[in-house]
Amino acid sequence: MERENGWGSPDTRPSFYKFMQFPHLDQLEIPSHFFNEHLASDGIRRVRLRGPCGSGEAKLQRCHGEGSAAHIVQGWLDFAKTHCIGKGEFMLFFYNGSMSFDVRIYRPNGCLKKYPQEFAPSSPSSFPFFRHQIYKHNVGEKCTLMIPMPFARMHLPFCKQTMMLKDSDGISWLINIVATSAGRLVMSAGWKAFADARSLKKGDACIFELVDQNLMHVRILRS
Repeated sequence: MERENGWGSPDTRPSFYKFMQFPHLDQLEIPSHFFNEHLASDGIRRVRLRGPCGSGEAKLQRCHGEGSAAHIVQGWLDFAKTHCIGKGEFMLFFYNGSMSFDVRIYRPNGCLKKYPQEFAPSSPSSFPFFRHQIYKHNVGEKCTLMIPMPFARMHLPFCKQTMMLKDSDGISWLINIVATSAGRLVMSAGWKAFADARSLKKGDACIFELVDQNLMHVRILRS
């Protein structure tokens, strides 16, 4: 499939598209013909996904049997939530080679999905970042925030650690990050103080930029 990438210039990268029918599924199927033509010979079991709200890694799992395809698992749901991919929307996956994909997301009306400027990197050389939409369990008593697994695996050590969160006003909060038995990193002690001070509520979104080993800049988008 050819797509224009600006002023009539065709994008000739191998590509496939997928409609989102069930947003909460934790896996996404890659068409068998695409997998067999472009991915099967690589023998690599991880893929990198890059979208307008961040990038991360996911596991590639091949199904067995005639005409079988492969699925993107263990990281796909984090990517879908980060980009708020809803039912009826569809995605174009452009293959860059070396198990790396650029993903474009379109609304049900066929128009490219636009994300607020706050979701975009601050510059082409911006720091690693992820976006998190605030849910009920992220605010209130005993609230926590789970760091997306692809981001955590790529940029953070899997251990208990401290992190400084700095907001757009330059105010900082020290939080603890704990490693769970399920293999996740979770912002725990100190997160509630940040959420309360910034009056976070369900439906808001935060952009976390890792600017140093123990420092994240946080931008908040109100619902």
